[in-house]
Amino acid sequence: MEGTRFGELPYLEEPDGISSCAFSPDGKFFAAGLNNGNISIYDTATWTRIQVLQGHQGRVTSLAYSPNGQQLLSGNWYNTARLWNRENGSTDVILEGHSDRAMAVEFSPTGQQIATVSYDKVVRLWDTRTGAAVFVLTRNTDGVTSIAYSSNGNTIACICRNETIRIFDALTGLHVMDSCKGDDSIVCLAYSPDGQRIVTGSLGGRLQLWEASTTTLEPGRTWVAYTTSISSVVFSPDDRWIASSGLDLTVKLWDSRSGLLVSSFVGHTDFVSCVRFSPNGSYIASAGNDKTLRLWEEVTIWDVKSRSASFVLSEHNFLLESVVFSPCGRWLASGGFDSKVRLWDTRTGAPGHVLIGHKEQIMSVAFSPDGRWIASACMEGMVLLWE
Repeated sequence: MEGTRFGELPYLEEPDGISSCAFSPDGKFFAAGLNNGNISIYDTATWTRIQVLQGHQGRVTSLAYSPNGQQLLSGNWYNTARLWNRENGSTDVILEGHSDRAMAVEFSPTGQQIATVSYDKVVRLWDTRTGAAVFVLTRNTDGVTSIAYSSNGNTIACICRNETIRIFDALTGLHVMDSCKGDDSIVCLAYSPDGQRIVTGSLGGRLQLWEASTTTLEPGRTWVAYTTSISSVVFSPDDRWIASSGLDLTVKLWDSRSGLLVSSFVGHTDFVSCVRFSPNGSYIASAGNDKTLRLWEEVTIWDVKSRSASFVLSEHNFLLESVVFSPCGRWLASGGFDSKVRLWDTRTGAPGHVLIGHKEQIMSVAFSPDGRWIASACMEGMVLLWE
């Protein structure tokens, strides 16, 4: 029997809009880059802010942790990238060379190389230890807005503003291939964990999968995901899901094989700039111009025999703590950080009653043996009995 859980922690607020975000590889830390140039570091065990890194003078456009988690890489609108020491928050290296805003930064899987891209039409590859530029890739006719390493670190995919995906050899700096030019501007991309596929999001709201394992980039499944521009895309660590964010304020979860919508998360009050899976795939984190960081969690009902998901129940806006079936199996009760107990019809997946009475997060929910009563317990020490 399997399960997927994705809800929301809405109280993580920042003093300015959030433009970028990243989990550390071990999942213990979460970084949020702000429009004012600061970077907030959170301890994910408690979701408390433990550091604020200061040094950039403008919007932090991109963040990436090193594979060993000891350094944080950031890019900003004022042409530079910085390597930060995670332990003490100091700047190890300032990467200078771009003549326009640094739009995206990324570590190679080995951590020995850094890639930065800019509106100046240049992709720069840097030595992590020395901060020296190893390659300057200039075969671009327009600004470069997004970048990703393949899982083996051999290739780099980047997006040019002329609507193409460009692939470079990360070891030699040589241009390998381009995608065909489409009729919609691509704005973001991500490699699948196995390096075999690339997903792209477009200005027109389309998601598209590309086969990247051959000598050419073969376009695959494409679908309309939003009515507005997509801002961020990412594969889940197990390659099963694609999470996306858009200017319509929503975060969406997709089946990476079929392209079917699994769930849509609503909560942000301004456009969502960044979406990331936690390293263990348990959570989706999103950050937006509404100055909030949000974590999402779902209840999924699985058919044990077929091992397929029967329903995905996503009415909860907060993290879940307890889920329980009624004795007859007809109902499912769930409770969590939103202080509400929700009932679900297991035959249809439709939401039923919402039981409101607690003032703190609900820690446990249970049915009576005859199924007539529900007991719920919360952090404030109160137990409520519902008929």
